[in-house]
Amino acid sequence: FIRGKKATMHTISYAINYWSKGEVQALFLRHEGYLGAVGAYIKGASSNHDLGNYGENYAFSDSFELSHDLMTKALQFLELDRLDMPLVKFPLINGGQYLADLVDLALDTDARNYWLDIFKDGLEKFCKVIRDGEFNRNHIDKRIMRFKNKFLECLDLLRKNPFAYGTLSVRTLLDCREQFLAEFDFYDPYLKFKQEENSAFLQLLPEHLQYLEELPWEERQETLIKGILGGNIFDWGSSAVVKINEESKIDFRAACELVEKRPWFVDHLEHWIKRLKRAPIKKMMIFVDNSGADIVMGIIPFVQEMLRMGSEVVLAANSRPAINDITCHELQILVSQIASISPIIKAAQMSRSLRVVE
Repeated sequence: FIRGKKATMHTISYAINYWSKGEVQALFLRHEGYLGAVGAYIKGASSNHDLGNYGENYAFSDSFELSHDLMTKALQFLELDRLDMPLVKFPLINGGQYLADLVDLALDTDARNYWLDIFKDGLEKFCKVIRDGEFNRNHIDKRIMRFKNKFLECLDLLRKNPFAYGTLSVRTLLDCREQFLAEFDFYDPYLKFKQEENSAFLQLLPEHLQYLEELPWEERQETLIKGILGGNIFDWGSSAVVKINEESKIDFRAACELVEKRPWFVDHLEHWIKRLKRAPIKKMMIFVDNSGADIVMGIIPFVQEMLRMGSEVVLAANSRPAINDITCHELQILVSQIASISPIIKAAQMSRSLRVVE
């Protein structure tokens, strides 16, 4: 295997580039031996059609390091996490052009430094969230310190060698942090806060639904979209929203006023309203995100409106915890609670025109 052997990689790269006149580049696998072994396992287990899918666990896998020596270190590690279900391609994605990450942090130095600083500077606050919200209190300070030190080491490594784990994006940084959390038995650090936020906004939901009900139809459509945007700025980031909450009781409509005035950067509202006037959307899938205001005050009122117009709605949520995103199990509970508030949601749940999936 040639993993990390600089002279060999350089020779192959130079030859391919030369003979192809620059049209072909050599790419090298970080764990070629391990991938071969995993491939052999999967082929040998081909009779089992429910193999699931695998993803790399960065917390335990070795990073990629070039070596000037003929021999690299003898023992190297690749750890894979097995997902509980096989992943399939979403049918509405065209061809192979879809990329989940908009910015390649390995190539964009300014963006890379910006995001590495964001993760590093926010680590103390994040550790406080863990300490305040974690239900398992056993050796909690020791576990937090070990998590913090290992994640800082990872960030320092990526600053020096951005290709250490292959591609680098905000998504892979978040995945890496979640894996380090799991290593020290922090399964869902935001669970307590998610429960508290959902409970707080559930109390505000009946009044908000009544407010929307009284609006003229077209104004209601725009207000619903602004509510979705408002739910996102409300979530864990807007200093102006934090100030609103500190100065008074939670005021979702005041937070929505912080949404930029139209036209928005991407603004298809008129087209959307015209489409709704023609006929109801037959079926829609909504990939939900944050707990609290985002899902309760933003997404749910929009879902109710679509159900009222005759649409079938599928809510897709994460299988596993990630920051303060709502999980599928939590969303199922939340929708059942909302069914006691909204007759439309209750009827749709019973008729299965509203479903929650992973």
